[in-house]
Amino acid sequence: MGKKEKVMVRICVGTACFVQGGADLLLYNDFLDPVVLANCDIEGVSCLNMCKQVATDSPQNAKPPFVKINDKVYGDVSQERFCKLLAEAVNA
Repeated sequence: MGKKEKVMVRICVGTACFVQGGADLLLYNDFLDPVVLANCDIEGVSCLNMCKQVATDSPQNAKPPFVKINDKVYGDVSQERFCKLLAEAVNA
């Protein structure tokens, strides 16, 4: 059995995302479970180009900040939701 690949996480820090919570998500070292954190490759990106599109998880969450976890984009991501989404992705 091979080693499981890390979960790829991209936090949008474009202007809209940054001011609506993306900056808080960049503090992930302060609030993420260390076990989850060890299984993720997390970085801030300048833009995910989602501001005028609908997030793939549900239309009502199509507002900043956006986070891409592996190949799926989520909108309206709080620190609490970020923890939950990453725990789910790591344990999948």
